[in-house]
Amino acid sequence: MALWLAGIAVAVWAVIRFGLEPVTAALGIGGTLLIASPARSLVQRTWAWNAERSEGERLDAAAAALNHAVERHWTTEAGRRKQHLAVDRIPVLWDTVREPRSRTPAGTPAGAPSTRHGTLDTLIDDYLARPSRLVVVGDAGSGKTGLCVDLTLALCRRGDLRRIPVLLQLSAWDPETSFQDWIVRRLTEDYGFLGDTTKYGSGAARELLVHRRLLPLLDGLDELPPEARGQVLRALRENTHLPTDTVLTCRTEQFHATTAEEPLPDTRVVRLLPVAAEDTVTYLESHFPDDLERWDPVLRSLRSDPTGPLATALSRPLMLFLARATYQPRGSTPRDLLDSGRFGTSEAIEAYLLDMFVPVLFESPPVGADDGNPGRPARYWPAPAALGYLRFLASRLDSRRRDGEHGAADLSWWELRGLAGVPRYPFVVVPGVIGTVSCCLLGLLLFGLFGRPAFGALFGAGVGVVFSPLLGLLRTEPPRRFVPRRTAQQPRLVLRPLLLDLGFGLIGLVTGGLIAGLLYSVTYGIAAGLAFGVVFATARRFTRPTEPKHAITPRRSLRDDRDAVLYAWLFGSLAGAAVGGFLATAGIHKARYDLVFSASAATTGVVGALVGALLAGVGLGMVVLSTSAWGHFNTARWWLAWHRRTPWHLVTFLDDAYRLGVLRSTGAHYQFRHASLQHHLAADRPTGSPDPLADQSAAG
Repeated sequence: MALWLAGIAVAVWAVIRFGLEPVTAALGIGGTLLIASPARSLVQRTWAWNAERSEGERLDAAAAALNHAVERHWTTEAGRRKQHLAVDRIPVLWDTVREPRSRTPAGTPAGAPSTRHGTLDTLIDDYLARPSRLVVVGDAGSGKTGLCVDLTLALCRRGDLRRIPVLLQLSAWDPETSFQDWIVRRLTEDYGFLGDTTKYGSGAARELLVHRRLLPLLDGLDELPPEARGQVLRALRENTHLPTDTVLTCRTEQFHATTAEEPLPDTRVVRLLPVAAEDTVTYLESHFPDDLERWDPVLRSLRSDPTGPLATALSRPLMLFLARATYQPRGSTPRDLLDSGRFGTSEAIEAYLLDMFVPVLFESPPVGADDGNPGRPARYWPAPAALGYLRFLASRLDSRRRDGEHGAADLSWWELRGLAGVPRYPFVVVPGVIGTVSCCLLGLLLFGLFGRPAFGALFGAGVGVVFSPLLGLLRTEPPRRFVPRRTAQQPRLVLRPLLLDLGFGLIGLVTGGLIAGLLYSVTYGIAAGLAFGVVFATARRFTRPTEPKHAITPRRSLRDDRDAVLYAWLFGSLAGAAVGGFLATAGIHKARYDLVFSASAATTGVVGALVGALLAGVGLGMVVLSTSAWGHFNTARWWLAWHRRTPWHLVTFLDDAYRLGVLRSTGAHYQFRHASLQHHLAADRPTGSPDPLADQSAAG
């Protein structure tokens, strides 16, 4: 920035000292020589910000950083999922459905049934000792995702940087994107520090995959449409960059239906078994050792009727966890589950537990400042309202899934506009109104110093009316970070970002040039316009992914994008102060109008710097804000809150839902804790059932 400002100052001085025509001629000759010189390729590479390829020590450093980040993230998630302590581990057993020939012991007859089985710890140890492609099947809520989390942590803690585990939710895959490209993109989104080309080289995520240093754990094949499931199996068979020991999870029925069309040879298939009634009793006794009297009727029923509706429902780890969470409060009565009139089937019990999960967690939770307890929400949310908000979000995600859109499980804050169906007009009206009012006030201030307040207000309003709505028509940018160095991801020029930069530069050029030209002269107008054009055009070049100081989370990515906007305000203010101070000192005697006050040259320079900083800072800040993910998110959440679809403090609500365990985090995305929970919340409510939104409206 210092070099740019120095260059601008030299150019302005040259125009004033020698005149516009000689300087223009010199720049034209110099530009022609530069374009024709052998150094042209060097200039192009510098503009494109190429970096050295990620290999050798840089690739090793990327692998080590990724392994550390993955372990830290999933250690936190294991704590929120209540599976980091031995007492929290639900006793799930497994058996072998099919063994690949490479793992079959010598002398075993072909087709002989396998008797291999055990606990999840046994399965993890066996995989670590003899890795091979592993498919884990089971019913919904049988513990497949929990197994993936435990296996990911075991692989990370082993410290083998030749195989970095990466747990991916297949529901986020867009079948129109190649499977390999999707893994690279997801890795770059979830672990943005891999885009630090200075530290890790160019294309670190892709190089890790190409060199087979990634071990994908692909969870939720059943969440994809049938044709997309077949594409995943073909990718596992045919893509040479995917390791042969990849892990895949799927519901049993969907996996068998898919492999009938697309077989997956040389694969070990294991099935997670329902939790036995006696193991369910042991689990509940270990969690409520001082409260067994309240649970005694349930425990007796499980022992006496191990195949009844209650035992069948609680044989699924998800339902067993929900029962524990639902009846954790001392005032609750677990014996209600024995009411045969209400819960005559296991399906009725499961639906009830899913219904009660959210209200119980949000009903009088421990609220207060963050004291290190990851499960403590930041504020109190009425349970009916919280349930209504989550139902709305779940229904929008399920609508995306039914329409066959990718990312049907991802609750991404920067995609809230499209996810929630917010119309286009708020994104045109809001920046239009804010931009017009702000520009009107700024014009009033600036031209008012020269005795032309009415003209200034009209001029500012005109600028706001022309440019602000146009910026609102641009589509949402992905989250960004402020990076004061060259660390772009693309090794080549990309048309859309370049055009957007040029568009920003045009706004700065026209606005700054007109203001200086109207107040001073054409020469000063051209100089100021070029200065502001360069500043506006290059502001976005300082927002690129870099290695974060914290783990990638949805809230962290939102703060980073907000900070990038604030840095743009600061960048514009510094440049505006330099230009404003220069015009107020060197050009004040050539102004077209006299100032409304008399002051010394130093005071005039300070006032000019302050006004220039205000104008450029607010102008560039509004331009960047109107196209930023943070800006679009704020407009979307205000519109949704106004229509009572989500709370005003949506970020805090989502973070509290994550703290309480309703949502989980995968990189910068939220997801519902389990697909069954999302689908249940999104399902149509029976007629006459309470509507939290309606209740809230009536209460208001």
